[in-house]
Amino acid sequence: MTDAVTAFQIPPVVKTITVRCAPATAFRVFTSEIGQWWPLAKFSLGAAIDCHFESRVGGRLYQIDQGGTETVWGHVLAWDPPHAMAFSWQVQCSADEAQRIDVTFRPVADGTEVKLVHAGWDRLKTDGAERRDSYNGGWVLVFEQLFKAHADQAEPSEGEPS
Repeated sequence: MTDAVTAFQIPPVVKTITVRCAPATAFRVFTSEIGQWWPLAKFSLGAAIDCHFESRVGGRLYQIDQGGTETVWGHVLAWDPPHAMAFSWQVQCSADEAQRIDVTFRPVADGTEVKLVHAGWDRLKTDGAERRDSYNGGWVLVFEQLFKAHADQAEPSEGEPS
C-alpha cells in the first residue's frame, strides 16, 4: 500500500496567454529578449542587471549582476524555434531539485497562444507545495503581464513572419 503523503504529486503551474504576434516573434521575445521584460529588480538573485538564454540544448539561462558575475538559473532542455522550448529551473535550490519549465508557441487567429508549464515541484526536498503556490502568483506578473505586454508590442525581426 502506498502512503498517501508520498503518493501526492504537486500539480504544475500552467499559464496560457495569447500574444498579438507570430510564433517566431513570440519565441524570440521570450528567449532572446528575456532581459528586457523579466522584472530583475523583483525576481533575481541579488542585484541582477540582465539575464540571458544560450540558444541551444545544454545552454544556460543565467543572470548577470552589476559586477559581471553570472549566476545560473537553469539549463536549456529543448530548443525547437518557433514551436517550443524547455529549461530546468534551479533558482534557490540544488541542481538535483531543479524543476522543468516547458513553453510552447502555437499560431491562433489573434496571434500566438503561449503556454507555460512549470512542473517538478516534488523534486524539492522541502516546501514544494508552498513554492508552487508562490510561483503560481509570480508567473501572473512575469509571464501573463510583463512577457505579454512586451510581446504584444514586438515588431517582427527581418525574416520573421508578421
